[in-house]
Amino acid sequence: MAIDRYICICNPLRYNSLMSHATVFKIIAVGWLNSITVIGINLALTYRLPLCDTVILKIYCDNWSVVRLSCIDTTVNNIFGNFVSTSVIYVPILIIIFSYVEILRVCVQSSKEVISKALQTCSPQLIISINFVTGALFDIFLYRYMPTSIPYQIRLFVSLEFLVISPILNSFIYGLKMKEMRSRIFKLLHLETSKVHEIRK
Repeated sequence: MAIDRYICICNPLRYNSLMSHATVFKIIAVGWLNSITVIGINLALTYRLPLCDTVILKIYCDNWSVVRLSCIDTTVNNIFGNFVSTSVIYVPILIIIFSYVEILRVCVQSSKEVISKALQTCSPQLIISINFVTGALFDIFLYRYMPTSIPYQIRLFVSLEFLVISPILNSFIYGLKMKEMRSRIFKLLHLETSKVHEIRK
């Protein structure tokens, strides 16, 4: 999405040639292959571990929670886990930062109308990305390094926050961009406020 917005705003005349069906297919294919490879290697590394416990520290089961139950040395899993964290979180962050710095540079040199359109296009993705990345980084930090000073309930909340809030925010923010959705929400809010006024009277 960040790459798409970058090309759309910074190279609008070349957008159709750069973001062709073939390019989009390649981006999707890389995303799928990356995910399948990471999951496959994680499964292979975790499957070989004998487990000494049956209680995980999260509401849902993820790879790191299972690895923590192992009786043997998990150095290989830890190294691969750190590599995955870097490739899945830090690399996309750098791409997003680069894209938005370039978009900001172009906007500064443009008219107010262009700046307004760029903000409308980019701010939803930026809000969702910041929420997801922040939650994911906290989750990795809390469950890999297990600081005892942080209560268990907060750890549980953080582990769920970026998985639950991001999809809700996504639907809400992009929904508000649609005129139909906006008008219906405003109608509902107007009806609710009217009812409250009637009850007060």
